[in-house]
Amino acid sequence: MKVNIKGRPFRSIGLFFLTILVFMIGFRVYKEGILSSQSGINLVVVGDTGCSLLVLRPDEDIVGWVDFPDKLKIKIYNSLAQYPIVSLWDYGVAERRPIEIIERSLGLSMGVVISRAIKVDGTPSVETVLGSLHKVNLKTDLSFRDRFLIRKYLSDAVDSKKILEMEIPGNVLDKITEPDGKEFLVFNNVTALWTKNKFLLETILNENVDASINNLSGLAGLGISVSKQLESAGIRVVEVKTDPGEDVEGSGCIFVSHGNYPITENFLLRQMNCEKRRSVKELNKKGIDIWLK
Repeated sequence: MKVNIKGRPFRSIGLFFLTILVFMIGFRVYKEGILSSQSGINLVVVGDTGCSLLVLRPDEDIVGWVDFPDKLKIKIYNSLAQYPIVSLWDYGVAERRPIEIIERSLGLSMGVVISRAIKVDGTPSVETVLGSLHKVNLKTDLSFRDRFLIRKYLSDAVDSKKILEMEIPGNVLDKITEPDGKEFLVFNNVTALWTKNKFLLETILNENVDASINNLSGLAGLGISVSKQLESAGIRVVEVKTDPGEDVEGSGCIFVSHGNYPITENFLLRQMNCEKRRSVKELNKKGIDIWLK
C-alpha cells in the first residue's frame, strides 16, 4: 500500500496554523473584558421578580449588593418615558436592546456607571448569579474572562461572609402618584450624595482628575447626568456646557486627556465605552475634556 508522504508536510503546516489561530482566538476571548482589581464593576442583575445591583471592588475587598424597590420607576435614557424597574428588561426586549437600555437608563437615573448586565432566572441574589455565570446561553454582555473573575470574587466573598447589603436611603427616593392612583418611587437630587459616598473608586480619586463635559448630543440634561456618574466614581467635574464651536470627530462619548491618568482613562474606555482622541498639547492644561454626541 502506498503512503502519500507528500501531503504530510502540508497537513502539518495546516494543523500548526490552525492551532495558532485557535490559541489567538481563545486568548482574545479571555483577555477582552472590563473587570480589573482597581476599577471593579457595577453589574445590574435582572431576575424574573426583581432587579438588583452587584458592586465589586477587589482592591478594596468590597462585595456590595443593592436591592431596588419594585415600585421604583426609571426614565428611559433616550426618551421621556418612565417604566417600573421590574418591567425595564421587557421594554428593552421589545426594543431589541434590553442590555443597553437597562444599563444606560438605570445608570443615568441613579448617577452611577453601570457597565454590564446579567439576566438570571428567579429572584436576583448572589447565589443565583454564582449559579448562572457558567451557563453558555446566559443573557449578558460579560466576557468569559469577566465571568470567571466575578465567580472567583463572589465565591471567596460568600465563603468568608463578606457580602455588604447596601440599602437605599429613604431620602434619595421621592414618592409620586399617577393619575390612576398608583404610587411609584423615583430617584431625586439627593441620590448624588449617596452614590458619591458608596460607589467611589479610590484609585480614580487618587489621580485627582478634573473633567470638562461638552454635551452636543441634543439630549437635554445628559451632561449633568453623566457628570453625576463620573463624580460618583471619583472624577471631579468642573464644567458642563453646550458649545457647538468646540467639537471633535466621532459620535457617542469621546475624550481627550491632558495628562497621565491611566486608571481614569481605562475607566472611560472600558466601563463607559468612550473613545480616546489624541490631545493637542496646550501649555499648563490638565485634566480630561469629554464630548457627548
